[in-house]
Amino acid sequence: KCGFYFLPNVIDIPSLSPEEKSVLCPMVAASQYIVKKALSLDERKVLRPHVYLKDDAKHIAFDVVEELKNKLPISYSRALSAIEKAFFEYNEFRNRLYAIGLEVLEKNSNKPIWIITGRPYNLFDFRLNLHLGPRLAKRGILALPMDFIDIKDIDLSDFPRMYWGLGTRILRCAKYIKEGPWLFGVHITNFSCGADSFIEHFYKHILKHKPYLILEFDEHSGVAGMLTRIEAYNNMVHSFIE
Repeated sequence: KCGFYFLPNVIDIPSLSPEEKSVLCPMVAASQYIVKKALSLDERKVLRPHVYLKDDAKHIAFDVVEELKNKLPISYSRALSAIEKAFFEYNEFRNRLYAIGLEVLEKNSNKPIWIITGRPYNLFDFRLNLHLGPRLAKRGILALPMDFIDIKDIDLSDFPRMYWGLGTRILRCAKYIKEGPWLFGVHITNFSCGADSFIEHFYKHILKHKPYLILEFDEHSGVAGMLTRIEAYNNMVHSFIE
């Protein structure tokens, strides 16, 4: 019963280095088409501007206004103001996460900490990751999602052709984990994820001298198998540091 459905076609995300492409995967970029088809949405009610979040606010505002002007007239100045405010709030939120992550790392500098990498819809959706966070906490395992780690200054020039935006962040996190004697990596992914089928090779290459765990989820994944792997990996971590 909405007047409009705002389903932007998001192509890329802000890059951590100017030369990086930072593109989102086809499933994310095409999600608005999937939603429209699955829910039989009226095309006339769908607002779907193409959004390149790697661009500056001025370019994003122009694209949004051009795409929406026939359905939802909005001035360029109003769109620009909204987008600039959104980026400001995003940066403030991200910095708060970094502060929390730094506090956790400093308070537990001599304890093993698992850094969980993956795509946001895996990291923060309990249904998709089978309540991974609470299950780790219940076993006394200290873990941080990758979004709590400030990785913008980590050099990724040895992977010059990394095309995927989230891939660049996952690999930077892997390098961060590699350098921390008490840090250990867990990467969560989906069955048949094309982008991750390549990224996992690089993740393993970076962490080749440390134990790591890759958890692959799909609609048939069960909790028992995941817990077995978590417990086995926990034993490996403690063997490694001892």
